[in-house]
Amino acid sequence: MEGLPIEKPEITEDGPGPCRRAFISKGQSLLIIADKLLPVENLAEAFLRLDRKEVALLKAIERGMRRSEWVPIEDLLAKGRLSLKGTRTGLSKLVSKKLVFKTTEPYEGYQIGFAAYDLIALSELVGRDVVVSLGDLLGVGKESVVFEALGRAPARGGAGSEEDPSEEEGRERTLPGGRGVAGGGQGGRGGGEPAGSTEDLGELIPLAVKFHRQGTTSFKHVRRARSHLLDRPRCAWIHAARLGAAREYRVLKALYPAVSVPEPVALSFHALAMEHMGGAELYKLDLENPNECLEIVLEEIAAAWREGFVHADLSPYNVLVREDGEIVIIDWPQAVSRTDPRSAELLERDIKNLLDHFGRRYRLDFEPEEALACVLGEEKKR
Repeated sequence: MEGLPIEKPEITEDGPGPCRRAFISKGQSLLIIADKLLPVENLAEAFLRLDRKEVALLKAIERGMRRSEWVPIEDLLAKGRLSLKGTRTGLSKLVSKKLVFKTTEPYEGYQIGFAAYDLIALSELVGRDVVVSLGDLLGVGKESVVFEALGRAPARGGAGSEEDPSEEEGRERTLPGGRGVAGGGQGGRGGGEPAGSTEDLGELIPLAVKFHRQGTTSFKHVRRARSHLLDRPRCAWIHAARLGAAREYRVLKALYPAVSVPEPVALSFHALAMEHMGGAELYKLDLENPNECLEIVLEEIAAAWREGFVHADLSPYNVLVREDGEIVIIDWPQAVSRTDPRSAELLERDIKNLLDHFGRRYRLDFEPEEALACVLGEEKKR
């Protein structure tokens, strides 16, 4: 199936303009791409320039990097099922695209960075028909890049991962169903439509796709702050992101729907596809009812505590307030179990961060001890 334009592209001598949107077929899956300013390279264009052999090589390098910083070419020949000539040709193309890096000392080896890692994750999400649309860049942080998307959440027993789950900790071969999501005229949960169908785009649901970036700043700091990395002294920085995504996926599955968090939809390497909740970050808003908002957030903290988790990085930057007034707490990769020895200290810190914000902006005088008692007391009442 050839590309079918939805909106007329703006073509210049330098290529397509920034507002192009088009259907793009990739095998049996349908991808709708909206060109926007992306962090490294346009993710859509890079994805479309890849062929199956190049994706296979990228995945082989990714698997090899779980054991070696630089993957020997001999390992790629053994795993890639290509001839020496075919492997070298493919690697040469990927190096020229700046998706693969090469060393010749002390041996010929290859590695990938996050640009290639994003493409691997996106390729699988598209192949599984989870993501059928990639749209605006929602946000860029120190440890993540988030895009809005459209997609489907296959029912249990539906499409799974192509990769052996034993090789990728935290991967899920079946995807959760769940509540319907309405927004932007996209309707509720889809399902049942064949991959590549364009007959009813209203069946698609709004998603947020979060590409984790742990390790890009200070990996030593990331290891100290992440309990899931403490027993992995040789974990490559690129896989710190994979483990962080897996950790956040598991936490969201445990919390949803008892706590107001996005519903997790799918996990692919370091990418987490979840329900797109909308709303604005708490720090951006001037609330008319700050007391009520504070009480609701404290109730959500209490609900998470009852479910066995502490956010451990709570701030006005990861509390969303939707137009209907619903409070949603996001960004859970640093969450710790209630049984963790640090849980009480981290719970107090989360509450303090929240109270500091409301105290500065709204002059609310709420003692930390009183707020902590409210959070812990909620459990006793129930």
